Amino acid sequence: MLRNVIGSHRAGLRRAVPAVLAAGALAGSWLAAPAAGALTSPVAHHSVTGVIGSRPGLQKSGLQQEKSILAYWTPARLRAAKPVDVIDAGARPDVQPPAAHPAGKPGSIPGGLPAGRGRAVTRSRPGAGPDGYSYPYPYSSFNVPAADYTRWPYELNGRLFFNNDGSGYSCSGTVVGSHNGTSNENEVWTAGHCLVNTEALNEVVDSSAIFIPAYNGNVSDFDPFGEFTWNGGWETSSAWYYNRDLTEDEAAMTFNTSTLNGRTLGQDVGWDGFAWNWPVTENFTAFGYPAGSPYNGANLVEDVAPTAGQDSGIGGADSTKPIVIGNPMTGGSSGGAWNIDWSASGPGYVDGHNDYKYSNQPLAMYSPYQDTLSNDVRCFGASSC
Repeated sequence: MLRNVIGSHRAGLRRAVPAVLAAGALAGSWLAAPAAGALTSPVAHHSVTGVIGSRPGLQKSGLQQEKSILAYWTPARLRAAKPVDVIDAGARPDVQPPAAHPAGKPGSIPGGLPAGRGRAVTRSRPGAGPDGYSYPYPYSSFNVPAADYTRWPYELNGRLFFNNDGSGYSCSGTVVGSHNGTSNENEVWTAGHCLVNTEALNEVVDSSAIFIPAYNGNVSDFDPFGEFTWNGGWETSSAWYYNRDLTEDEAAMTFNTSTLNGRTLGQDVGWDGFAWNWPVTENFTAFGYPAGSPYNGANLVEDVAPTAGQDSGIGGADSTKPIVIGNPMTGGSSGGAWNIDWSASGPGYVDGHNDYKYSNQPLAMYSPYQDTLSNDVRCFGASSC
């Protein structure tokens, strides 16, 4: 692995869960924080072990609504969308070596090729040793070559644009195996804070969202597969929605068919596999569209890194602590998938995503550990899917 240094991350304020969600200048007013030093309290009467979401959107939204969403996202608004920052957790990292045996029964579903042709993926061995690494953690980070954007499985990654509380924002996301099954692969996996702004204590959920797979901001044909409008279906953990719990900051959203050809996301670009309760120690291939300096949101960035440790200084619903890898991505990359067993011939499995950082570790990225509840979110609350 290489030890690269790509720019720096702004300093900011963030506490361990329950938390003050601070946003930097590049993130605009997203997740606006209370006064410095203040702590928000969890809402004790709400469950922190379940899921919460909206089911009406599982059915296709009306054509007029789709037209309205597409009309809203003009090229100018796409360019002006503010990147949602990866959450800044302050400056108190407490990293422990990765645990050998997390709780929970391991499970997974395979990724699939476009046009609904399923593909099983062979499991590979973990890529990191049991002792972890000292910061700065090893990683290799680079822009994906332009020729690969529309090739499977790169094309599974894209930019998520949405309106929240009156402003336009962008995150990253990945097409993942849907709770609907192969008959309607229409689901995108992302960070919980890319779906709902919880810090204002009014749980503001996105509106007017679109997903653009294989987005390439360097060319005029930036949406080679069209723009998929959100049908209103969403799911996240109760722990994130009510308690701002970083250990379960995960979300799934469902989308309408392509504006170009009426195909589903799965028919057009395929879908990624998904894993839960797998070993903490893995070798990850992370993707995202960072837009905070020194990035501009135009490029799909790939980061390859092993598990460096776990965040033992954070509390939350998930007893298996969040994972950390070397990763320099900035705001706008939130929600971008961490894949295991990824290769140019198969996507492997989503097993994490770009989520939060510590201000004194700008070259490290943390992700919730994907547990049984993570799969419940993907399954929209079903016991299995």
